Amino acid sequence: MNNSWMYNLKDEILGFLDSLNENNFNFYPVKKGLTNAGKEIQLGFLCYATKIYYIIGEWDEFSEEKKDEIIKKINSFQSSTSRFSQNSFIDIMYIKAFKKFNIKKYLKEKAKFLLNTFFKKNYILEKQKLEEFVNAETKQAISTLFQVKSKNNKIYENSIIKKDNITNYLESLDWSKPWNAGAQFSSLCLFVSTQIYDDKYKNKHKEELKTFLSSITDEDTGAFFNGEKPNNKELINGAMKILTGLDWLDVKVPYPEKLIDTCLKTKPESEGCDLVDIVYVLYMCNQLTNYKKEEIKDYYQAVISEIEKHYYKEHGGFSYYKNYSQKYYYGSKISKGLNEPDLHGTLLLVWAISMISKLVDLPSGKWRTLKP
Repeated sequence: MNNSWMYNLKDEILGFLDSLNENNFNFYPVKKGLTNAGKEIQLGFLCYATKIYYIIGEWDEFSEEKKDEIIKKINSFQSSTSRFSQNSFIDIMYIKAFKKFNIKKYLKEKAKFLLNTFFKKNYILEKQKLEEFVNAETKQAISTLFQVKSKNNKIYENSIIKKDNITNYLESLDWSKPWNAGAQFSSLCLFVSTQIYDDKYKNKHKEELKTFLSSITDEDTGAFFNGEKPNNKELINGAMKILTGLDWLDVKVPYPEKLIDTCLKTKPESEGCDLVDIVYVLYMCNQLTNYKKEEIKDYYQAVISEIEKHYYKEHGGFSYYKNYSQKYYYGSKISKGLNEPDLHGTLLLVWAISMISKLVDLPSGKWRTLKP
């Protein structure tokens, strides 16, 4: 297969990152279709850019002063004075953007509240969403710091772990939709791995997470859910989240061959997250077994064809969607979704390429993978 479009990919990506770097490592998510929130939010986009630099090997070329400046800036968002878990990473401009009044959003929230109160529904309200999003931003910041061999200045005290409430919390989640629930599981795995320094306490929580996982592991698909089997897209996206957590715990995937079969039965989707999720699941399973390795190679070739459709060679970046950019960042509108590349899509698809290159001969063969 001809992958000549990748030959100058690193330099082109660096040019794209330069075009988004307004000043002092303040990266925009897109070049043209920015909203006010897209111009003001900083933490998440800095983490995205840092991870791209790491994958393509550019981080190693930075001076120690430049590395320290980026690390210091990420750490500057850690806050001990907020209503969220102690020492969360808080981007005030993100909070402001998320809370911005919107009449449609307000009416929808009221309707959900009434349905929850009087009809025993279980819709996620904006307050809970914001807590989950801040939790996700904190995970993103900590994983970025650890990826570049640094760490957060203050220990993050996740409220669920601090209250010794891991199993009850995980059981309260909707595991018929394992993508969202799996994201919460993954976050707890990272926090247990990186924010607890007492080995006895850490191992206790690690065993608790492993025990819970066994209760939602499906032997037929290798995936993780409760109740009726979700569609394959939801299965794979949920499995990706779980496997990222297991990676932080250094725990092996329970049924890698079954997960490989589940993935290979699924046609690659076109969105950035869907593409990287299936690549990641296959990549992690392939670390444990040679099962259907040649079929995985063939599958990856099809994925590369999809990835190329997201690439804007003249700009040096990838779009999250085909022909338009990512519009949202954790519930806040950051772009108008123009036909242009975006930072989020570029991170995901550069990461996907780095994993594929470990099994398929690509010009990017020396790129590094992430521990997300």
